[in-house]
Amino acid sequence: MGMQVTLFRALRNAKVGNDDAQAVVEELEGHIAVKITEANKELVGELKSQRWVLGFLLIVTTISAGLGGYVAFILK
Repeated sequence: MGMQVTLFRALRNAKVGNDDAQAVVEELEGHIAVKITEANKELVGELKSQRWVLGFLLIVTTISAGLGGYVAFILK
């Protein structure tokens, strides 16, 4: 059972109305999402920069392999 359902049921057991209980659960979900985004902001930036570097290295490797094959063909 998910945390949202458990929280909703606990609120209902505490005699909180359906609409209010649902609003609390949704607000908590939003708060958690914001905190996760804030916590991962630096990591996401690092991954984006690494993706650029990896793409560049892939291009250089592909070009090098192509040139190596071409040189090997010519030297035969």
